This record gives sequence, structure tokens and C-alpha cells, in this order.
Amino acid sequence: MKPLPRRAFLRAELPADEEAFTPTGTQIAAVAPGGMADRAGVRAGDTIVTLADLPVRSYAELAAALRRAGAVSSTEIRFARGAEVLVGTADVAPCPLEELEGVGVGYGELATSGVRLRTIATRVPEPRAVILALPDLACESIEAESPVAELAHGWARAGFDTLRFDRRGVGDSEGGPCGVLDLTTELSDAAAALGLARARAREIDVPLVAFGHGVGGLVAASLAGEHHVHGLITFGTPASRWPQSAGSGSGRSAAYHAQLDALDIASLWSQVRAPVLVLRGEHDWLVPADDQARIATLVAGTASVLDLPGLDHLLGWHADRDSSQRDYGAGRFDAAIVRATVEWIDRL
Repeated sequence: MKPLPRRAFLRAELPADEEAFTPTGTQIAAVAPGGMADRAGVRAGDTIVTLADLPVRSYAELAAALRRAGAVSSTEIRFARGAEVLVGTADVAPCPLEELEGVGVGYGELATSGVRLRTIATRVPEPRAVILALPDLACESIEAESPVAELAHGWARAGFDTLRFDRRGVGDSEGGPCGVLDLTTELSDAAAALGLARARAREIDVPLVAFGHGVGGLVAASLAGEHHVHGLITFGTPASRWPQSAGSGSGRSAAYHAQLDALDIASLWSQVRAPVLVLRGEHDWLVPADDQARIATLVAGTASVLDLPGLDHLLGWHADRDSSQRDYGAGRFDAAIVRATVEWIDRL
């Protein structure tokens, strides 16, 4: 079997999601010189109608088209400029790989239930632990500028091995689309990833730690109750019902949220025997602070709660609550979360 293809890289900038995706296609805000979009003749202000013969009216459709294009050497892009529809062809350029000075970054694949998921592992010369990072519920890649990627880079620089994986239908991963996945399948995929991380931890004889952001914390709790981990870290994760407002704009289906709502979350936490660190962002206005703190009262093992100044639910730093709401998703990464987690893991 051929290796999992790397998705195509348009090198085109999109406006905000509410403007980018329309009933006719994907609007383009800017085009980088020499990139795929540029070579096909696409210009700022155009609307891409199809890519690799697939419609691109949503984030999920665009992701699927980029994956299909990544499997061939050249592809056709059909785009609208005003009332005119044009067609261009460009050689496919793969999405660039992450690079981290002094750290090995390995792109692999995880076969699970008939699909292959993209994995990204960082390796350091003498790791003190292996950390599996589980993202929040949005159907977005764990690469590049994502909060999980920034965390993984920080942990790698601090001397830990890390593992991330993209959900089905996200990034290079097969299956999906992510928006129709059910929670049971997602838990099964995460368990497979945990098995991969555990094998690495055993190979080098270091602790295995699971980190979960938002819903990822609930996934981590579910896995930790059945599989051995040496520690579990959460950020923005509840002890009781997942807040309905936190699902707005996530791209997940009503069925997924119904399954999430049906979880007995308190029972999940009561089965966790590993040490737990509960991280709370000062400006996380999606998941109540007191509900996050309640995790420490439910787990069977030891637990501690740590507040991180300035952070919102997306791990972005803001000067105050008003700016966190106004500029949600645009906060800067704060290395304080790396320092806090490193100190805690080193005490395990």
C-alpha cells in the first residue's frame, strides 16, 4: 500500500469562515506568488468552485478536495471571477512539514477500523516522558498554528516525546467527513493512538501522560479509566455536562452532541486513578471554572487545580475578558502552560 498522501497546499489565504465558504464555493482573499492557486490563474477576489473535481462549499469539502489533489501530480481548479467561470491546471504542491530545531518531527500513519490517520510525533534524544495530546472538538488539524501543535513544540523543547493525530476527514487523515463522525468511533481512534504512545513509552521506559483540551479531556478520562497512564492533564474540560454553547461553530453533528450530552461525565472521572492536573484559563468563558475544579473532587487518585492567567478556552492569551470575547481565536500562545505542565510531569 502506498504511504498516506500529503494533502495539497494551495498557498491561498481565505477570509473568515463566515465569508470564505459560500453556496457556490470558497472565496479567496489573497494568493501567494508561485503557489498552486497562482499557477492555476486564481487571483484575490475569485471564488474556487471545484478543486480536483470536488465542490468546495465548506471547510469539510475543501479539506476533502485537498486530500484528493494530494494523491495526484497535477489537478484542475475551476474558479469564478465575476460572472466568468475559468479553469486552470497546476502541479500539486504538498503541504509543508513541520520543522523544529533540535527535535525530530516524524509524520506517520495509524491504521484503525479500515482507515489511516495522520500521526505526528516529536522525538528528543533523552525524553523524560511521552505525551499524547488530544484536541478539543472542532474539525481542525492538529498541525502548524493549532494550540495543540504549539503545546507539542513546547513540550519537545522541554525534553518530552509527543504524539498527535488528526481525526478522520481532517488534514491528511482518511475517512470522515469529520462532521458526521460519532463519538464512539472517535473514542476508538483515540484508544488506538494511546496504544501507539504507550508502546513508545514502554520502549524507552518513561511515563505516559495524556493531555486533553476541552472534549479531548473527556476522551482522555474515558481512556484513562480503562488503560494505564501515569498522569492526565486537562484544560477547559468539565466535570459534568458539556456546555451547549461550546459546540457552536464546531462543525460537529447533532448526533455527536447528543452522544456527548448522554455521557455520564462524573462517572468517567470517578474511574480515573492516575494523578490529574486540572488547568483553568482565566478567560475561559465556555466551561465554568467551578465545574472544571470539580474534577479534582471526583477522581479516585490525586488531583490539583491550577489557574493560568489570561488564557481563553482556545489557549490564547488576552489582556482581559472583553478582549478574549472580542478577539476569540486570535489570542497569542503563552508558554506559561508549557512550564506548568512540565513542572507537574517532572514530579510524577
